[in-house]
Amino acid sequence: MSMGFWRRAAGWIAAAALLAGAGQAASELEAAAAGPAIWTIEKPNGGTIALFGSVHLLPDGDSWRTKALSEAYAKADVLVLETDLEAMQDRDLQAYLARNMVNPPGVTLTTLLTPEQKETVTKGAAVAGISFAQLDGFRPWFAALQISVVYAVSQGFDPEQGVDKLLEAQGKADGKAFDYFEKAREQLDLFIELEVDAQVAFLVQGAEELVEKPDELKKLVDAWARGDVAAIDELMNEGMKDSPEVAKALLEDRNARWVKKILAFYMKDKNSYLIIVGAGHLAGDKSVTAMLRDAGVEVAGP
Repeated sequence: MSMGFWRRAAGWIAAAALLAGAGQAASELEAAAAGPAIWTIEKPNGGTIALFGSVHLLPDGDSWRTKALSEAYAKADVLVLETDLEAMQDRDLQAYLARNMVNPPGVTLTTLLTPEQKETVTKGAAVAGISFAQLDGFRPWFAALQISVVYAVSQGFDPEQGVDKLLEAQGKADGKAFDYFEKAREQLDLFIELEVDAQVAFLVQGAEELVEKPDELKKLVDAWARGDVAAIDELMNEGMKDSPEVAKALLEDRNARWVKKILAFYMKDKNSYLIIVGAGHLAGDKSVTAMLRDAGVEVAGP
């Protein structure tokens, strides 16, 4: 995969754990769309905080732009995203990625995987249209993302159509203020700093799911499109159960950090906010919304 493609994909790196499965034709997705869920907090000072779950890549189309989302967008003084997507294209960050996506000298995927694991990854890569040889020099986390991204794109999903990317562009055109939960390098480090065993588990599980459950992404996006938060929770938890370190790093710990910022800053000023984060962060008992409710905040929504 070229670095040009990776620059486009890096804007949704933290959601790539969702992409172990395959996709769906654009026409099918749009027909299924009924309206993604949205949550609202009425702040004590009269402002609001809306939370909307993003899918970081979609087929072309904007059926997800519901009336509730449009109203929350219009009211928001500040749009909050996981990270500044444009910062992912910074030259120094790209150099950092280039250094950390490859294995150190003398190490390959072949040396890191058991024969059985290598067979699984080879099969998953083949489904995506990649040979194992093309992946052998990469660190496991990057190989996992490559398999997932290439397959998803081959099925008609486009990172340029991601909800967060489109709302970011709209917000900048409209002169909205922005805030971010994480710096771009912090998102890359979520994967780079994983222990090797966790990276291997992430790679092998993703390849296995691609072979055995090629409709997982379709199910996830369908659930998001109809606002079925319980189904998103089930799919996310099921998909992460064999990689607890990855789940903790990508979801649970980040949710907790984001909630602290919401409580410490967004709840106390006079601004109204629209928070746009991956849909998996808003589903389940360890989600941002659940943690806010546990902290005593009244959150209207599913």
